Amino acid sequence: MLRPEPIKILHLISTLEIGGVQKQVIEVAKRINKKNFVNVIGAFSYGSLLKELKNEKIQYKIFRRTFRYDFFLPFRIAIYLRREKINILHTYLFTANTWGRIGGILSWRTLIVASERNAIPWKSVFHYIIDFLLSFPTKKIIACSEAVKKLNLEKGFIRKNKIDVIYNGVDLERFKPYNKEKARKFLNLPVKSFIIGSIGRLHWCKGYNYLIDVINLIKNKHPEVLLLLVGDGEERENLKEKVKRLGLKNKVIFTGEVENTVPFIQSWDIGVFPSIYEGFGIGILETMACGIPVIASSTGGIPELVGNSGKLVKTGSINELRKSIEELIDSPELREKLGKEGRERAKNFSISKTVEKWEELYVNL
Repeated sequence: MLRPEPIKILHLISTLEIGGVQKQVIEVAKRINKKNFVNVIGAFSYGSLLKELKNEKIQYKIFRRTFRYDFFLPFRIAIYLRREKINILHTYLFTANTWGRIGGILSWRTLIVASERNAIPWKSVFHYIIDFLLSFPTKKIIACSEAVKKLNLEKGFIRKNKIDVIYNGVDLERFKPYNKEKARKFLNLPVKSFIIGSIGRLHWCKGYNYLIDVINLIKNKHPEVLLLLVGDGEERENLKEKVKRLGLKNKVIFTGEVENTVPFIQSWDIGVFPSIYEGFGIGILETMACGIPVIASSTGGIPELVGNSGKLVKTGSINELRKSIEELIDSPELREKLGKEGRERAKNFSISKTVEKWEELYVNL
């Protein structure tokens, strides 16, 4: 049944700083059918992704959050929803899920969709009570993996028919295999080194402390190894201090925040993701799409993503992590095999499939 007007959607996130959720929201908004949908990206603060929104000509709206408990924020959201005649409010992560859904309720007209993206059991009873109460006016709650869905069903007491899974997607035309030597020359990286890479926010849940410990353990046996950490975050100075303390300044490179991560991933020999908690792992998917063999913790949604196309290790086990890394260092054949299998598996998570799922959900609502 054709609609006379396109469906207007407000995607609400807490910040426009670079993050896996923010990148995924923008990738979907860029590709969603413009004839059938109008997308607006809403946030509580500005960030570096504002430039991309402008370049892609995606509408945006900043809802100023003047202090932590800004009780006027939901009213400002509600006024905007009514004034702009927004059909669907789609919120992401706890902060936006909370303030946004209250605003959606106050608007008295907008359908509400919430997204759960984390497999971090950090929420208190208070948080789960809020999630539980706000689930009733929410039409659908979308998890990014079966692991995230299970966590919310068990701890949040969300009704089973209320929550579905839509996996994240990757642009397979952009993230693809490429010549490592050319990528390294482009980035001024040493061509002869064995580069272990990881990408993501420098946060404790990513487990980078374990990875640095492993580099310290193998540095003498494998002097050619270089660790490349792509991203920024609150743990950056602590990690830098640890690298300095262990005498690894020549073994570890911190790139900081990077807009175009593709050539960095393409320059790696292996990608290692020792996460303590992970809802899905967009950086892992991007690495697989580039044909780079992956080692990752068996936590959260990672096993669903990696399957048998990479090496899964016990979360927090430095010994298992070291063993898997050295196995891949010593076996070019295994690296090639896992790289090809990872690329093939990544095709199951193409961004086009993700967009189709979101479009189907919005139309059904």
